[in-house]
Amino acid sequence: MNTSISLAVVSLFAFGVGSFLWQVAGANQVYAPSYMIVEGLTFAAVGIVIHVINKQGFSLSYRMIGYGALGGVLAGIAVYALIMAFSMGGAGSIIFPISRLGMVVSVILAVLIYREPVTITKLIGLGLGVSSIVVLSR
Repeated sequence: MNTSISLAVVSLFAFGVGSFLWQVAGANQVYAPSYMIVEGLTFAAVGIVIHVINKQGFSLSYRMIGYGALGGVLAGIAVYALIMAFSMGGAGSIIFPISRLGMVVSVILAVLIYREPVTITKLIGLGLGVSSIVVLSR
């Protein structure tokens, strides 16, 4: 397994557990913005630790700072929406699959912006992934 696939698998488990913790927060009726602040500060601390370990200074173009800020706003909206869905009694077996349809948006953007090749195998795989999410959310 190459390194990028290994890192994607690490991400899969980390996002999976992190997402489940949003369900725990919602089920415990937390005030979502407070939870998001703790999560955001912890996220920033992890980034700082990685900078220190790698002995790398902060280096981003203004354009990438803008993208990072936009990503933060969108992630904040997504997390808030999920925590609120869970606090209103939404079942993880339904909410998670629906929210994971965001992968389709990511794939479409990657194809349009980075001109990633679209093969029949990838289309079939994406179709199966979407189908499984639809089935799981019923």
